[in-house]
Amino acid sequence: MSQRIVLYGPRRTPYTEKVRRALVLKGLDFELCEPGGPEDYRRWSPETGLLPVLAIGAERVADSTRILLRIDELWPKPPLLSPDPVIAAQQRQLEDWADESFLWYWNRWLALVRRRESESPQPRGLLRIPGVRQALAWLRAGGSWERPETALLRGVDDRLADLVNLLGTRRFFYADQPSIADFGVYGMLFVLRMDAMLGSARLIANRPSLIEFMRRFEDVTGG
Repeated sequence: MSQRIVLYGPRRTPYTEKVRRALVLKGLDFELCEPGGPEDYRRWSPETGLLPVLAIGAERVADSTRILLRIDELWPKPPLLSPDPVIAAQQRQLEDWADESFLWYWNRWLALVRRRESESPQPRGLLRIPGVRQALAWLRAGGSWERPETALLRGVDDRLADLVNLLGTRRFFYADQPSIADFGVYGMLFVLRMDAMLGSARLIANRPSLIEFMRRFEDVTGG
C-alpha cells in the first residue's frame, strides 16, 4: 500500500512551489494543505514554525532542500542530481544560492515595508529640523539619494543577470533535464514574476532567456 503524501505550505511561496513541482515531476500523488493562520504553522511545524513540511506516511521532513533530497532518495526516478559528483555539487550549490539570495532580498524588502508602515506621518523632535529627514533618508539608502527599494531591485536584477550568464544556451542549469538547481531557481523566479517585490515582474519580463527557462521547466513539471 502506498504511503499518503501531504505537502504543508502556502502555495505562493518559492519553497512550497519548488517542492510541489518536484513531487509532480516524480509522478507522485499528494495533497497540498495551505495554512489558514499562524496556528497551522505551529501545528504542522512545531519545532520551527516554518513551512513547507512534507509528510510521507508517519515521516515528516522540514526544509525545502531536505525535502527534495529525501524524495529523491525514496523515488530516484527521474533523478534530481547528476550522477557526476562534480556536477551534482554545482547543482546543490546553485539551489542553495537561489534560496538564500531570494531570502536576503525579500527580508530586506519586508523590513522596508514594515518600517514605512510604522513611521508616524507627522515628524517629531529632531525630524522637524530642516534637512534632518533628508539626511536620514540618505543614510538609509546607503549613502546615496537612491530609494532603498530601488537599490534592492537593482540588486535583484544583478542576480537575474548572473542566472542568464550561468544558463547560457542550455535548456536547464548544468544539465538537459531539470535538477535540484532548477527547482531552486524556478521557485525564486516564480515569486518575482508575481511582483512580490513591486517592480520585480518587470525585471523578469526584461530577461527573455529566463522566461523561456520558466516555460520549459513548467512544461515538464505540471504546467
